[in-house]
Amino acid sequence: MIRTRSLLSPALKPRQLSRTTAPLIISSRYYNTSQNQNQHQNQDKSKKSDYGFRNGFKEVISDINLKWTAPIGLILSIGVWFYVQDQVKSNPTTPHLKITEPLPPTIILNQPTKDLIIDPATQLEIPVELNPDHITLNESLRLVGSGVRTVSFLNVKVYVAGFYADPRVLRALRVVPGWNDDDLTKEKFLSSANKTHDDDDIIGGEALIRNLLAAPAHFAIRIAPVRPTDFTHLRDGFCRSLLSRIKKASQTGTISEIDLEKATESINTFRGFFPTGVSVPKGKSLTLIRTSSQTLVIEYDGKKLGELDDKIVARELFLAYFADQDPISIKLKESVAEGFSDLYKATATTSS
Repeated sequence: MIRTRSLLSPALKPRQLSRTTAPLIISSRYYNTSQNQNQHQNQDKSKKSDYGFRNGFKEVISDINLKWTAPIGLILSIGVWFYVQDQVKSNPTTPHLKITEPLPPTIILNQPTKDLIIDPATQLEIPVELNPDHITLNESLRLVGSGVRTVSFLNVKVYVAGFYADPRVLRALRVVPGWNDDDLTKEKFLSSANKTHDDDDIIGGEALIRNLLAAPAHFAIRIAPVRPTDFTHLRDGFCRSLLSRIKKASQTGTISEIDLEKATESINTFRGFFPTGVSVPKGKSLTLIRTSSQTLVIEYDGKKLGELDDKIVARELFLAYFADQDPISIKLKESVAEGFSDLYKATATTSS
């Protein structure tokens, strides 16, 4: 029996497949290889094209920088100049301080006609000029105002305080913030910071003295007892006022915790300046001096009791006499307000 081999037998399939697919595989490989070569050639061409474009662009920019830098800069400068001139002309009311404009006029101080004044409440004599022994002065300090200090509901008179200032800062008051206008009235000086003003920019009350004390000038408060007292009584009054103001300043964030600690230590040092058990008779005077370097000097009867290098304590002790609430002496504050107000009124005619 003759056996016939099927055309689709497994033995023939590999040969037939290999013979038929081999050309396809070779051609496919050739096609892929040629395609990859074409892609690489195209990429090389594009890179060369980009490189050439970038080099050409850089050359153009370089030519512009070399040839047109000066003309373009000149055109821009002219344009900016015309713009600035146009802005200046369109805002003619904007104030500009020029060198040719005069500075604010100085205040002309009248020469004192007498050496002493009489306090109306106590009949004590108060010097118009003051020359402390332990600071250097170019001119005598000038009395601005004076007033009595009272305590308790019976208004017991304790001492008369006089506020003195360096004549140089009095002449230059117009450059101090809040003092640079001609409407410095007694009401403005006595106004409280808690009161509302029509203009929020108005500086009044205690803030006026605060700005004044920022000036590098000497200030003094001369204290003359109305009746015999002692250093302990005076010292305790000063320290109570200082501690109250320092505590309030810390609560409102006016001073930092570090400043609070330093001020507290300084107050303890200040307390030690006053001898214990020593009387201060009527007719003697104690002088508190805030120096131009913002230190605090205490003098009594020509002797220096101590000097404190703490600008916060020095400032707050003086501000306690001009506080918006509960000043040490309201009479002193009112008298100083009148003194500054009269100072401006007197110069309104002399400086015109």
